[in-house]
Amino acid sequence: MTLKITLKLALLSLLLNSSGMLAADNSAVLGQWDLSLNLQGNEIPVKLTITKDGDGLSGTWAGPQATNVLSDVSLAGDTLSFSMQTQQRALKVSFELEGDTLSGGLSTPRGDLPVTGKKSA
Repeated sequence: MTLKITLKLALLSLLLNSSGMLAADNSAVLGQWDLSLNLQGNEIPVKLTITKDGDGLSGTWAGPQATNVLSDVSLAGDTLSFSMQTQQRALKVSFELEGDTLSGGLSTPRGDLPVTGKKSA
């Protein structure tokens, strides 16, 4: 009986500590990112801002035409992904994080558009 209680306490402690480790991992993506979206050979500047929102993440995508609020922001391993609603449609974005650089794509009905960038702040 005592062994069961000890194991349960150890498991609870491990779970609580690992949730803190996951939150600490989010710090790698927090801040501002200077991105470049390649649209038919034209480089379009985008400011991506990722912020902490309680236990999760949130942010904005600011392009030349508008600023969009991000939803479903997540960091799983080295993959940052989120969705955003534009005036035309909902779009999904996924990046691979490597140090202070992001590379990935913006999924559109016509295919993926390449997006790359560096952390600026």
